[in-house]
Amino acid sequence: MRVLILGGTIFLGRHVVDEALRRGHELTLFTRGKHGTGPMGVEHVAGDRADVTPLRGRSWDAAIDTSGYEPGHVNASYALDIGHYVFVSSCNAYPDWPEKPVNEDSATWQDGEGYGPDKARCERIVLPNGAVVRAGLIVGPHDNVFRLPWWVRRIRAGGPVLAPGRPDLEVQIIDARDLAEFLLDLAERRVAGAFNGTAPIGQTTMGELLAACGDAQLRWIPDDLLEEANVEPWTELPLWLPERFAGTWRIGTERAQAAGLNRRPVQETVDDVAAWLENGGETELDDWRVEYRPPRMSVERETELLRLASSE
Repeated sequence: MRVLILGGTIFLGRHVVDEALRRGHELTLFTRGKHGTGPMGVEHVAGDRADVTPLRGRSWDAAIDTSGYEPGHVNASYALDIGHYVFVSSCNAYPDWPEKPVNEDSATWQDGEGYGPDKARCERIVLPNGAVVRAGLIVGPHDNVFRLPWWVRRIRAGGPVLAPGRPDLEVQIIDARDLAEFLLDLAERRVAGAFNGTAPIGQTTMGELLAACGDAQLRWIPDDLLEEANVEPWTELPLWLPERFAGTWRIGTERAQAAGLNRRPVQETVDDVAAWLENGGETELDDWRVEYRPPRMSVERETELLRLASSE
């Protein structure tokens, strides 16, 4: 197929490009060019989402939109001559999430401002004729937000490690490569509808996930102590939200599973992230460190919290 990829040089989009090439598709990447232009042999069209003029007058069998955040931008690209449109949304499109569990039929934002409501507005442009995939927590090599890589690097550094909450807490993650395969499957089969793009509920636990990162002296600190210490959930300590956010890891995926969303073993993802780090992968993210990546927990802060927990 002739496939237009909106984005495609950083994380999820990068894996979409790799998988599409593996399947033999002819690709056009539309990006600003700030983070590369994609692999050799792939057409790159430089431009901004606010102006799709460089793409007009052409046609594609499918488009995969990994970079749409503003309804006006998605509306412009959706109006191009495209056979089937696949849009990457977010579980933030659900107003109840992460406070409450959600499924693929849960209500999405109808008003409001910000990331979640804007994603929901973008979805309404694409549905019902296109496909919308509401991504959960995406992990894997080339993770520019550096969530799972932070844990892999920290645990393999050794010493006592602060582990948040409790080890038997169920979590859901999706490897970017599995999500990329699913996006292309929807495009190839011209499947329409809304899907939650993450693993099934109960895929793994926090304890199993951290154990997969390497041997470590895990020191489990309960939510209440972390909150009393003003630890910033999700950012300062990646992958952690207090359990009062009951829907965080309760995202129903029945429709996505029925449509063929696969998930590889968690250990395989962790091992590949570790290999990426060992091969200097983090250096490709240098321009993301200050501008985009949230500050993570420092060694000094972790030591302070471990000391605090041991005195309780």
